[in-house]
Amino acid sequence: MKDVFSIGEFSKLFKIDVQTLRYYDSIDLMVPAFRDSTTGYRSYRFDQVYQFAKIRYLRQLGCSLDQIRDCVHARDIGTSMQVLREQSEQLRKQWEHLIKIDSVIQRKLSFVEQSLASLEIGFMGVKTFPERYYIPIGSEETLYASEEFYFYPTLVFYCGEEKIFGSYLHDWSEQELRDGRTRSIRFETIPAGDYFCAYHTGPYHLMHETFERMRTNAGELVLG
Repeated sequence: MKDVFSIGEFSKLFKIDVQTLRYYDSIDLMVPAFRDSTTGYRSYRFDQVYQFAKIRYLRQLGCSLDQIRDCVHARDIGTSMQVLREQSEQLRKQWEHLIKIDSVIQRKLSFVEQSLASLEIGFMGVKTFPERYYIPIGSEETLYASEEFYFYPTLVFYCGEEKIFGSYLHDWSEQELRDGRTRSIRFETIPAGDYFCAYHTGPYHLMHETFERMRTNAGELVLG
């Protein structure tokens, strides 16, 4: 193995772009051992391989370049260990967030699959539902700033000309509801009972046409 490598040879050794090595030099992360005073060409000693291997290892862990620089230039093991602890904590938070997102995806898939399985296009009539829970969001002006809007199926309550939105907790268990109350999540309920139902097909802005058909067909229907 050679004792000294040109910047091109060093980049090939690690399969990394030459521009990356130049950038690492500019931020004092990986400074070449030699620099030609005339041409400015950079050269690296063989033992710098170990330093760069450490940099690559920390990059694989997702550490920032600032963290890596602190770790590489540290003169005590404590600094390196602290960087790793901080990165471990950050990765754990990212993992928890990804698990939460995956849970949302799985629940949405389940909701859509269940809805498609029971879909009755053209149906208009009475259906019986148990008590259902939702998180109130408010008007359309506040809808898109609400995190719940993106995590749960959306409910819309039409009250005259006003629309009130909520997030439907379609599959929350009793334990999840209890935990939610502990975290001061405000729930509302749709009472159990019989409801006159219909399926709307077509653009959202034509929803009122389905409502009018429902009013016409419901007549004097009284629901318990």
